[in-house]
Amino acid sequence: MTIARHFMTTAALVLALANSDFALARPDTETTERNKQFIAQAFQQWAAGGGTFFQDVLLPDVVWTIKGTSPAAGTYRGREVFIEQAVAPFAARLSSFVKPTVNDIWADGNDVVVYWDGAGVAVDGGPYNNSFVWIFRMQELRATEVIAFLDLTQYDAVINRIVLDKQDDTQVNKQHPYVGMWVTSDGRIRHELLANGRYDEARGTRESAYQGRYEVKGNQIDYWDDTGFTADGVFVDENTLHHGGMIFRRR
Repeated sequence: MTIARHFMTTAALVLALANSDFALARPDTETTERNKQFIAQAFQQWAAGGGTFFQDVLLPDVVWTIKGTSPAAGTYRGREVFIEQAVAPFAARLSSFVKPTVNDIWADGNDVVVYWDGAGVAVDGGPYNNSFVWIFRMQELRATEVIAFLDLTQYDAVINRIVLDKQDDTQVNKQHPYVGMWVTSDGRIRHELLANGRYDEARGTRESAYQGRYEVKGNQIDYWDDTGFTADGVFVDENTLHHGGMIFRRR
């Protein structure tokens, strides 16, 4: 083999290996950036008042672990279990949702770490401030596992300080005549006001897309979603509800 041919062969081999290494590395780089951007955007939407962070980010069978020794610490298996047992009891004690401020985000492949501060106001007017580190394990732009670190003394202080009123179904049912199912004209959004002061809203094929508590005063209705956001509406008559820019009819 001539020197020229040897050089050309070696150069071709080096180029092929370089291209191969690049091809192998590229998906990891793209995966890292895609996951980082997805989580960053989810936090931005949350900070702007969006209330679907957990539904948008977590897989239904997510495993969420809160580190610490508080009663709230432990492992929650399933998105609905986590929302019902950890998020909802806390959100019910707030008059304004916890607004996140992201300090930094790190990502490596399918792992995303977010360091953020949260601030809200409890129903008794007391401030709630905390710092968090959440570690997400991602799969196809959804979290399969989350490990959360926070100051649980601040969380427990709100839980222990504010005792929720316990009203039975009969008492709540007597307060207003609007208990039942409310549906948009296209049938896509099905909004059920339960007699126990809770609501359950389905959107398209997503059953229980939104859940939380509500309160009716006259013809006005206020909502506190389990994920932390608030909303309101008005009953223009006994069979028509205007809520979220939509018109619902009693089914």
